This record gives sequence, C-alpha cells and structure tokens, in this order.
Amino acid sequence: MRLALPLAIALTISLPAWAEMPAPQGHVLLTLGGAVTEANLPARGEDDGGLLGYLEVQHDGAAGFDAAMLDGLDQIEITITYGPEGSQREIAFSGPLLSDVMTMAGAAGKTAKPMALDGYQSEIPWQSITAHQPIVATHADGSPMGIGGYGPTMIVFPPTEDAEQAQKQAGQQVWALAYIGVE
Repeated sequence: MRLALPLAIALTISLPAWAEMPAPQGHVLLTLGGAVTEANLPARGEDDGGLLGYLEVQHDGAAGFDAAMLDGLDQIEITITYGPEGSQREIAFSGPLLSDVMTMAGAAGKTAKPMALDGYQSEIPWQSITAHQPIVATHADGSPMGIGGYGPTMIVFPPTEDAEQAQKQAGQQVWALAYIGVE
C-alpha cells in the first residue's frame, strides 16, 4: 500500500504538458506553436524535417488540430469576393472562429502569426481577432479545402466597408495555412 501512493504521484507528475488537450485522431490540418499552454504535439527542433522543418518552425510543444477537432467547434460562415485578379467570385467560407481555436490551444490574449505553406506570414493581434472575428476556414462553398486550392485552412475576415481596414486584413487573410505561431 505504501508503494501505490508514490507511484500514483509519480505518474501524475510525469504526464506530458499536452495531456489535457485531446490528441488529433486524423491528419493534422493546423498547428499552433509558440506561446500555447495546451498542447498535444511534441516539441520540434531545428533538424526535424518535413514542411515545418523547411519553414524553419521550432516549438516546445504545439496544439495540433485535425478536421474533426476544427469541425467540432462552432462553425461560422463568411461569404466574400475572393480569387485571382480577373477571376474573383463570391465564396462562402466556413470554419471556427480564430479566437475559439486559440482559446482551445491556451493562446487567448496572444498575437497570431499565421504562416502559409510557402512561408508567407502575417501578424494578427488579439485585439483585432476579438474585434473583427476572423475564422479559420476549413470549407469553401460547403466542401473541405484541400492543398492546391486555398487549404488546408485559411484565415478569413468578414467583409468591411472600411477601405483601410479591408486593405490591412487582405494581408492577414492567409490561405494554404497549416501553422500559426503564437506570441
């Protein structure tokens, strides 16, 4: 009986920090790394390879989201005019609020630095996230977004009549998004 108590304490102490957040069961579509307090993915070092290695992403543990995890959050639909110059059309994007995804990762109140698959990165302060309510789009016109289109995920802001704000958000509306650094 004396051994059971120290063993239970040792098991509790040795659990990894990411034990609280559920592990993704499918392919990870989006990773939040940096200043997150909830994580379900192990640390990445400079020699870990893959896409995030190519993008020189390192972290001490991250929050990984698969499609089911993102789809399990409240879904918001935002319709915007989008596409290449000369071929723009109305597209209905849907997905969870960026603020909800960040909160689930323990990153509420922090700055998001979404990074596209090609390395393009923007910065969205928490104040802008809560004021303007962008989503992490996972679907376009009702279909999952894939790599080669705008996916696997994309930051989408609701339309605004403020031309200056619209210009700023255009640079923050990162598509082909797979990683968000958090500071």
